[in-house]
Parts: sequence; C-alpha cells; structure tokens
Amino acid sequence: MFIPNLIGQLYRREAYNRYGQARHGDAVACPFAFVNISIGAEKTSVRADSSASRGAADEMLAERAKILVAKFISISVGDKFAFEGQSYLVQAVHARRNVFGRIDHFECDLELLTE
Repeated sequence: MFIPNLIGQLYRREAYNRYGQARHGDAVACPFAFVNISIGAEKTSVRADSSASRGAADEMLAERAKILVAKFISISVGDKFAFEGQSYLVQAVHARRNVFGRIDHFECDLELLTE
C-alpha cells in the first residue's frame, strides 16, 4: 500500500495559446513520494577555439525524476508539477496495481522545465 510523504503542486494543462504553448490552471495540492531524481553533469571535451586548455568541462544534463502519486489525484501527460522551487513536466504516467488488481498509485516520469 502506497503512503505519500510529501506534498507538491500540480498544475493541470488546460489549453494552448496561439503560439502552441501549453497553458496550465491553478495549483492543486498533490500528495506524492520520490522514487529517484537524476541531477548531474557529464564530462565533455573543451573545444580548441573556446579555451587554451585541453581539459574537460561539465555539461549539465536534463534533470529527470520519478515520483509516485496517490490514486485519487488525476494526473496526465503534459501537466506541470512543482516542488521546492523546481518545476517539472509530466512525461509519462503508469498505473501501478496492488495484488488484488486494483490501482494503488500512479508512477510518473518527470523532466525539469527550463523557464
């Protein structure tokens, strides 16, 4: 049985503006739990014309996260999720079931929004 231990804000996608960008509604409290969050940098070679050194630089990777959301929350792909000052876009939602076959919670894959 899933028991959420954190509260985030969920902004449901409502429509698109004339430029094709998603518009999100008001924040709704969303009980959730983190599974993992991927933060990091990848080593990349430095170009010869940008630096005198032949060392390596850090290139930031896209930050991804996986969370579990309570079953009574309606969450879908394209919604925006916020927690501790970071905003994420919901990329995938998977229903997870208990041993009796009933939905227990949703597993969501998130990607960091760069605003």
